[in-house]
Amino acid sequence: MSKITIIGADWCAPCKFLKANIEEWSASVKCEIPIVYEEYDEAKHCVKKLPTTVYTYEGLEKQRIEGRDQTQVKIFLMNATAYEQFLTYGYDD
Repeated sequence: MSKITIIGADWCAPCKFLKANIEEWSASVKCEIPIVYEEYDEAKHCVKKLPTTVYTYEGLEKQRIEGRDQTQVKIFLMNATAYEQFLTYGYDD
């Protein structure tokens, strides 16, 4: 249904840092969306900077962030969680 994808490379130090820490950051903000890591492929990915983290819902990209800043990544995870809850439950007055 939804997932968070980290696009990175083995030679990229910030990518390794993000890959090593994102699960912990995800748990700290109670984000239960599955996180996967994909190796950067120029033919497949359209990114300007590594690492790039992408939130997709039902195959459609909903949010993207570049870099490894802890605060920005946590906000990204909270936004993805809120978006998923909104799409799942909607809102009632």
